[in-house]
Amino acid sequence: MRSLLPVAVVGTLFIGYQAARSQQPADPKGHGAASKAAATTYEHLATAIIEIEATEDELVKSILIGYEMAAQEHLKAAAKDAAHRVAHLEAAAAEVTNVANEGDKAIQAIRQRLAKAGHTHNTDAETKDDYIWVTNREKKALLDVAAKIARADEKADLAALGTELNKAFEAAVAPE
Repeated sequence: MRSLLPVAVVGTLFIGYQAARSQQPADPKGHGAASKAAATTYEHLATAIIEIEATEDELVKSILIGYEMAAQEHLKAAAKDAAHRVAHLEAAAAEVTNVANEGDKAIQAIRQRLAKAGHTHNTDAETKDDYIWVTNREKKALLDVAAKIARADEKADLAALGTELNKAFEAAVAPE
């Protein structure tokens, strides 16, 4: 009898262990809560990334607007100041070139740093160049306007060049 008692106890424990194990929930303790917390956190991160990219887009757009405004001011100054006309036209052409390139050298250096880190926006199908606002076709149009401004002589209609710049600029920064 003594030898049957330990066997019965071990057997009962084993059967109880098997029964308890078969009744455990499919989701281990806390796994569902951890999974939900991870998904929620990831959703917040995705929202932040999207908002940061949209903020960058608007920042670059505001930089481009500043270049375009400076170019227009130089065109107006060139029309009024014959003595410094060439300097104003060159400055206007440089500002239009900054628009076409989506930034001056300092801005382009930042964009290159971001690109090296894997941060890109849109890729031109033909050139494979990354851009935020100005496509390859729009860049060409803006560079053509910059060349016309740089070559403008005293007979050139600077108001017409300003209008041409405005049209090219508006096409470049229009939402796709």
